[in-house]
This record gives sequence, structure tokens and C-alpha cells, in this order.
Amino acid sequence: MLSDLQKIISRSDKYQEEDFVRAANLLMTNQFIHADRSSHRHSYFLISSHVDYFKNIFAAIGWSFVHQPDEAYLGILPQGHERNLKLKLDESLILLCMRQMYEQKLENFEIESGKAYTSSDELLSLYETLTGKDIPNETRSKELLSLFSRHGLIERGKPDESNPKNTFFSILPTIRQVVVEDHIKQIELLCDSENGRDALSDEEEALLEQEEAALSDLEAPPTVAGSITEMESNDETA
Repeated sequence: MLSDLQKIISRSDKYQEEDFVRAANLLMTNQFIHADRSSHRHSYFLISSHVDYFKNIFAAIGWSFVHQPDEAYLGILPQGHERNLKLKLDESLILLCMRQMYEQKLENFEIESGKAYTSSDELLSLYETLTGKDIPNETRSKELLSLFSRHGLIERGKPDESNPKNTFFSILPTIRQVVVEDHIKQIELLCDSENGRDALSDEEEALLEQEEAALSDLEAPPTVAGSITEMESNDETA
């Protein structure tokens, strides 16, 4: 692959080797990168113009490469044994609620440039309605938004001037890459206060793990792609 890179560089008067290294590191750190983000733009266009090269690189270490040019984002998803992240219960539920919210806004033609604009108050209201559980406190809510922002699933905006605890943000189309289609069923299963996750069948547990595994902690060095943080899946809000 180093020889492939040298061939690409020899034919390019625009990119150098360090540009490819920087782009790969950015993708490994963020999981998804977007053309409309100034800090991502240069690497997005480099990668999107050399899709086959980057697809082969990540395939070699067990990752699948995702490119959605119509929505101007690209990313990577762990596969096989690398798909081992365990989310906390509130993280799973918030993630599933965001997918539900995205689909609702899509059906209502409320998507702008692929983004579903909403707020933390709206998200937590849906969380409470769907789960019947107490909403995460302010500190935990900020942690959850930071987590999903770091993985390129949402884009945070400014707090509401009239209510600083309420933060505006947009849900990005990448949410559809990490939450599978039967998310509503998973919400119902996870929200069952009597049975909870322990009552899931092997098949249902496997489906839920697929959703959780698609979101991975990618802050390990790019040469250690399998170094993924494990979280307890049955913990309540920290």
C-alpha cells in the first residue's frame, strides 16, 4: 500500500504524503467527516478523490468504508471482532431516540441539507415519553451530546438564550449508519421496565449489539485500530 501511495503522490501536484496521513488520522479520530465542516473539508475532498485507496487501507484492518457523496460525508465502521463497544443504557436509548427523531422529521419534510434540527429539550422530552424513565441530568445530557458530536452523529449549536440549559443541535444523516432499521422495536425492548435487556432473545440481543457496535471509540492511535473502549451495556445513567 505504501507503493500505491507513492504512485498517487507522484501523479499529484496537489497532495503530499503528510496530507494522506492527516486525512486518515482525522477519519480514525472522528469516525465520520463532513465536507461542510471547515476543519474536515480538505481531508474530505482528498479522501473522496482517492476512495479506492482509503477503502483498501481500512478493509485491510477490518473496517468498512462509507461514502455518501449526495450528503457530503464519509466514514468508517468497525466489522467482525472489532465491533465490541458496549454502550450504557442511557447512551443506547438516546442514540435510538435520535434515530427516531430523524425519521420523524424526514417524514414531515423537516430535514434541511440532510440535517434534522432540534434541541436537547426536544430530545429529552421524546426520551421521557418513549422510555418512561427519568431524563438524564444536565451534566449527563451534556456528556451524551459531546459523545455523539465527537463521533460525527450530531452537530452542536448554541444554547437557547432564554433557557441556557436547552442546547440547539442538528442530527446528521450519519445516524442512519449506526442505528439499524428496527430501532423502534429495540426502544420498546429496552424500555420494558419489567423485563429490560435481560429478557432479550439471542437474536434481539445480537441486533442491539449491531447498533451499539457501529459507534466506536476511535481515539486510539490509527495504528491500533482494534483498541476500542468497552462500556457496560446494562448500566444506568452515570
